Amino acid sequence: MVDLKLNRVAAGILLAALMMTTACSPREDASRSTRAVLAAETGSAASPTEDVRESAPPDAALQESASFEPAKPEEVKLPLLDRLPSELILEHPEEDQFAEWLRSRAEQDNPGDYPVVVIRTDLDRDGFEREWAAVVYESRITEDVEYRYAYGIVAALNDGEYEWQSFVFPAEDYGRAKIEGIGDLSGDGKQEIVWASLGIGAHTSTSTYTVSSWNNGNLDNLRGAAIVPSVNEAVIRNGKLSISGGLINSVGAGPWQREYTDTYTVADGALNRESRVFAEAETPYHLLLDGLWAEADGDAKRAIGYYKAAASLKVESYRDYAFVFGGEWVEGGTLEDEEKKFEEVVRRFAGFRKERLEALSRGEIEERACAAAAKKSGYDASWIAYLNAPAGYANPVWSDEAACAAIDELV
Repeated sequence: MVDLKLNRVAAGILLAALMMTTACSPREDASRSTRAVLAAETGSAASPTEDVRESAPPDAALQESASFEPAKPEEVKLPLLDRLPSELILEHPEEDQFAEWLRSRAEQDNPGDYPVVVIRTDLDRDGFEREWAAVVYESRITEDVEYRYAYGIVAALNDGEYEWQSFVFPAEDYGRAKIEGIGDLSGDGKQEIVWASLGIGAHTSTSTYTVSSWNNGNLDNLRGAAIVPSVNEAVIRNGKLSISGGLINSVGAGPWQREYTDTYTVADGALNRESRVFAEAETPYHLLLDGLWAEADGDAKRAIGYYKAAASLKVESYRDYAFVFGGEWVEGGTLEDEEKKFEEVVRRFAGFRKERLEALSRGEIEERACAAAAKKSGYDASWIAYLNAPAGYANPVWSDEAACAAIDELV
């Protein structure tokens, strides 16, 4: 009787084992379903060979192994900007883990020019830091050519779900981008994001700054951009974006350049330059330029002060500069008589621009103000050649028709 019972137990175990070899468990079914979902998310299909092997009886598996096995389709990797939102939905990291989650995922595709920095902040002014800003990077190869991309990203946690907004930096900057800073540039108490991208030319690197705001789950890229060559510093201070630099590192740009600091604020949905202040002026020509830029910024009082200073300043030597006289590039200190004529023209032209601006301040229209200033200052079209004498393409280009034009139209 004991032996019979043992035999029955053994038979039961054997029968269960045979049943397990011919049927898939619920866990295996779930595993295949999960793989199918992930395949759909990544744009690739599960291998049909793999499915046949899991469900086929042993004899069929032996027959298949003796036949030719087709190659599995190659997995297609989605671009980073398409892949990250899908992974975020699937994995849904905890709030305190989101920054590290994004950093770790993005670093897998980072070509290495910049580290992935994720900034946690409060963009909607609700008192909670439930927004994250970052720039992520990707390298893709097309026809054996490497292309590098940078993407600006803002994510927010709202009612337990993540919202995601992004944009692509200009391709010509080759993935060189970062967050320059976050701060309130509009005065409304809500913070804006300042993005920076870097373009590298043959002689000069030029930085482009744009600004975004976060409004009701939308990333709004504001109008306007600050474009400054050879940036030394960019900082948000006292509600303003301050950028210092400005030199073009090319001989052809000329020796008359000076560094400057541009100050920007946000108003009416746009990034606006508030002022441009140059390094110390050493010649009447530089003071004239200071006045023109102050005038362009709408600061008439400061502009008139510069024009007055230019009209009275005299320079002992122009040896550190260069001119174009008679179509030839001439080192400063070579043709002193021409240099004296140049200086005299600059002083008189500064007086002309002062008279015009004072007339505008009294309410005259542009056409009458320009004509009255020309008559009072003795303006002559022959001045134009001397105004264009400073060597280098970084200088404004004057014409008789543009004698009253704004500096923005001349550079």
